Amino acid sequence: MTLRSLWIPFLLSACLWNSPASAAGPHNYRDLTGTVTDPQHEPLRGAVVQVHDDNTLATLSYITDRDGHYSFLRLNGDANYHVWATFRSHESAKHDITPFDTSKSKVIDLVVPLH
Repeated sequence: MTLRSLWIPFLLSACLWNSPASAAGPHNYRDLTGTVTDPQHEPLRGAVVQVHDDNTLATLSYITDRDGHYSFLRLNGDANYHVWATFRSHESAKHDITPFDTSKSKVIDLVVPLH
């Protein structure tokens, strides 16, 4: 066995030990899905769903499909979020998601009043 063959496993284990993924530890992610409808429960195609992260101040947007569905995958489970939808200048009520809600898959259906 050569000195080189001994160093390769050592270097590989050192790289893995110091990788960002191992330093950060396990991540706490959550998925958010739902449907946007009008008050008569008709799906709103093309509604814009927004998710605002209070920690980073970033806002993510999603345009609903023909059935009014939206999805945000792998949101930070440790962040506070506000979720709402807009359709033709009308806005739904805002819903909050907090780290205290530990569900990994959150469903929030949004209703946009069209008056």
